[in-house]
Amino acid sequence: MLVRIATVEDIEQISRLFDEFFKYNHSQQPSFCAAAKESGQYPKSVVEGTTGVIFVAETDDTEHTVIGFIHVEEDKTPAYPSVVPHRFATIVDFYVTPQYRKRGAGKALLEKAKEWAISRGLAYLELFVLEENEIGKSFYRREKFVTASHTMRYVL
Repeated sequence: MLVRIATVEDIEQISRLFDEFFKYNHSQQPSFCAAAKESGQYPKSVVEGTTGVIFVAETDDTEHTVIGFIHVEEDKTPAYPSVVPHRFATIVDFYVTPQYRKRGAGKALLEKAKEWAISRGLAYLELFVLEENEIGKSFYRREKFVTASHTMRYVL
């Protein structure tokens, strides 16, 4: 398996994984997450942008199939007097296709995201995970992520 920065040539395969990711999120929270179809516009904007990066994990066979991705963006705290100003990295999207889970792809993608954040002098790496996503939460706990806050929702 190889982990590298995504290129425009990867957009089609990344979009296919986004479709799987959207379906998975929809299965977790069908009232709020749509099983949408990714056109390629979104990953293309990230690949061509300057504030974030998508890393892909691909098979090391002759097919070089993209089996997972992580999208990381640089962010900063709001200019509030009660907040200590700092910059940090946000994992926006992170997905490994089910048949390649527990084989090191997720860990390798996360390590690349950490290296990227460190190289930019960022304070930490943060993400949001759906409450129902037990697989994801278990993975993040194993990787030493800690809960920093809770988002709560009152449905009207």
